[in-house]
Amino acid sequence: MTETSLFTPVHFQERHSRIISASPRACLDAVEAFKSENDPFIRFCLGVRDLPGRLIRGPSAHRFNMESFTPLGRNGDSNVSFGLAGSFWRWDYGLNRDEAQGSRFWAAQGMSARLLLSFETTRLAENLTCLETRTQISCPDVTTRRKMAVYWSVIRPVSGLIRRRMLVAVAEMTEKY
Repeated sequence: MTETSLFTPVHFQERHSRIISASPRACLDAVEAFKSENDPFIRFCLGVRDLPGRLIRGPSAHRFNMESFTPLGRNGDSNVSFGLAGSFWRWDYGLNRDEAQGSRFWAAQGMSARLLLSFETTRLAENLTCLETRTQISCPDVTTRRKMAVYWSVIRPVSGLIRRRMLVAVAEMTEKY
């Protein structure tokens, strides 16, 4: 894995950070162990987003969570990245697992929007780390960018709340280490 800002251009993005009383390693270990279903607020938000799929497909509809992302790699104690390729505005998310895999994800070829979710650490002092989460989305064409813009305008505030809750959860998890 190389830099986590590999998209050119990035059409949509958001960043959130938190100072955590833990080592960078403990922070990234907690990120990798995080389960969205363990947080009632995140579970509720994702349940609302999953509702159209459940109404259309019933119990077999995709339930969105961290396992929906493809792990793209970890660079020691400095960062870890996850990828998602799809048409996120669709009721079924239009996830494309083939396009989300390794080098195919980084090549950014195909018809899907690409979402890169990265977590980066900065050691501030012994057992004091700034953990930043960055969401970057790149769209392959104008049509996809327009659809994503409408979806992003609705989902971004909730996405930001979810990312901040993840950072709180990571801080709480690291207290166990």
